[in-house]
Amino acid sequence: MHRSTDDSHTSWRHIWRLAWPIIISNVTVPLVGAVDVAMMGRLDDPAFIGGVGLGMMLFNAIYFGMGFLRMGTTGLVAQSQGRDAATQIARILVRGLVLAFVISLSVILAAPLITSIAAALFSASPLVESLMVDYATIRLFAAPAALGNMVLLGVLYGRQQMFGGMLLLLIVNLINLALDFVFVLGLGMDVTGVAIASVCAQWSGFLFMIWFINRPQSKIGVGHFLQLKLILAALRDHAAYRRFFILGRDIFIRTALLVLCEAMVLNKAAKLGDLDLATCQLVLTLFGILAFALDAFAYAAEALVGEAIGKRNPEHLRIAIRRTNSLAAALALVIAAILWFGDTIILRLFTTQTALIAHAHAHWLWACLLAPASFLAFQLDGIFVGATRGQEMRNAMIVSASGLTVALLFSDAWGLHGLLAAFIGYLGLRGVSLWWHIDRVYAQADAPLQQHS
Repeated sequence: MHRSTDDSHTSWRHIWRLAWPIIISNVTVPLVGAVDVAMMGRLDDPAFIGGVGLGMMLFNAIYFGMGFLRMGTTGLVAQSQGRDAATQIARILVRGLVLAFVISLSVILAAPLITSIAAALFSASPLVESLMVDYATIRLFAAPAALGNMVLLGVLYGRQQMFGGMLLLLIVNLINLALDFVFVLGLGMDVTGVAIASVCAQWSGFLFMIWFINRPQSKIGVGHFLQLKLILAALRDHAAYRRFFILGRDIFIRTALLVLCEAMVLNKAAKLGDLDLATCQLVLTLFGILAFALDAFAYAAEALVGEAIGKRNPEHLRIAIRRTNSLAAALALVIAAILWFGDTIILRLFTTQTALIAHAHAHWLWACLLAPASFLAFQLDGIFVGATRGQEMRNAMIVSASGLTVALLFSDAWGLHGLLAAFIGYLGLRGVSLWWHIDRVYAQADAPLQQHS
């Protein structure tokens, strides 16, 4: 029997309860990178900033590409949550951690190749290149914990334990910040200090959360998941691994295309001139910041959609989709209004260059359209993650990337306006191309229940 439409799990209050910890924890993510750079800025050579900056860019690319570990885990756990299948959740966690560790060890073993490729791509000075390699070589040892934390976040979000996810991210980021000060300002270290801080922070967060969720009194629903019998059963389930690999593959392709599309936009802007490139970079930076806010309701959608599908409750599903979309749309309009009315203040936070401020003002409408144009794409990413429909996410991204490519071919006549219009259109197309397949998500809630482990 389905629950009524006023089910507490689809109430406005519950959705907000899921969203606000995401917003709080996301605030600390860019702060760590900013402090890392600020620490290097206190040293006597700008090469230290360059080395850390390039190293951070390398790891951001690696971890962003591995985002399927978090997203795939969230969707699978949320559906198991809907079926009240605690053992399945524990097995998903074990398989995710094993996969994260295997990928991490592969990355560590390939460290010389990765750093060599990065050095060739960045074309930095010998000193910056050397510092980047030093930073990356040390920070690679955080990879098992960092990727493991993605899996843990997936379990926490899928179980609608967003406060636990916030706790994990706050532990990692606050320890990182504190150790930055200790190692660099206190002990006089350079790039090795901020790299070691990252390693210590990731492992501290990972080990704490393993203990936290394995307690008998844990509310996460996977207590004692470290039992040998359960681990062996999880590892022997080849069909479940295959399902996760297929889902991860599709999400990885989608993520790679996301990175490629932004790179194409920046590359096009670079050909227009330095001022256009700087303005475009500013717009993309704003987009990255507002994404942290819009992600909150997308994460809520992941958990609620997966739970509704696991329960085979179509009414619950429709309410969850409608309400999370409504809240995301409202937030997008608020963000647009803040950007529209706060243009001068916001621009002066980013730059003091008069020419850049004036040029950005002339193109500010496109910045204001970022949130309204993209919120549906964020939401539908969350909805399709909860439904574990990676194939549709991949295909929609292929359509969107193709649309952007065509638009960029014809944008030259309108300069930066044409380029930014193409980017806004691409964001909208991401949402529309996913919405085209929304009936498949609804159909899942009506489908016969199948047991997955």
